[in-house]
Amino acid sequence: MKTLKITFYILLCLLSVNSSFGQTLKLADLRKAFNPQKPTEHKQLLSKGFKLLSDTISTNQKKFKYQSDKKEIIELIFTEDGEGGEYLSLTYYLPSELAYKKFLSMLTTYKFKYSKRNQRYQLPTSSYSGENVYPKGLTQHNGTKYYALEYVSYADKAISVPRAGSANEIKPPPVNDSIIEPK
Repeated sequence: MKTLKITFYILLCLLSVNSSFGQTLKLADLRKAFNPQKPTEHKQLLSKGFKLLSDTISTNQKKFKYQSDKKEIIELIFTEDGEGGEYLSLTYYLPSELAYKKFLSMLTTYKFKYSKRNQRYQLPTSSYSGENVYPKGLTQHNGTKYYALEYVSYADKAISVPRAGSANEIKPPPVNDSIIEPK
């Protein structure tokens, strides 16, 4: 009975240590972090305990910076080129190496493959779109050491759909009705 209690306390201790060093977000959360249809809504990150610190919204680029109570930081940049291509770059700063390694180890469950040549985890969905995760390792951000990784999602103009409020700038040629075909 005494060994059962000791084992229980050891497991409880390990569980609390493991959860305290765990990251808040998973890859599925990063995929949902930005909705291009509603760029000012931040439901996914706010529901995970992140607070919006700053935002900059221009015509083709939207930048957001978030921080959580666990001292995790997210910097999100969404860029649209003028032809319909979309590029989402999300840098995720984690305070511990354990959380960083845990995040990278779960990428294989999402079918990401590591490319030694490109030094990234990649998941191409077509020749025009895909996702990449770049492990940055130990970096400094605002004077504090973090373990950083960058999640990049891209969709080229062949894949992306038109947005509400965006219009095609190319006008069709005028129709010439004065030409009559002979019978």
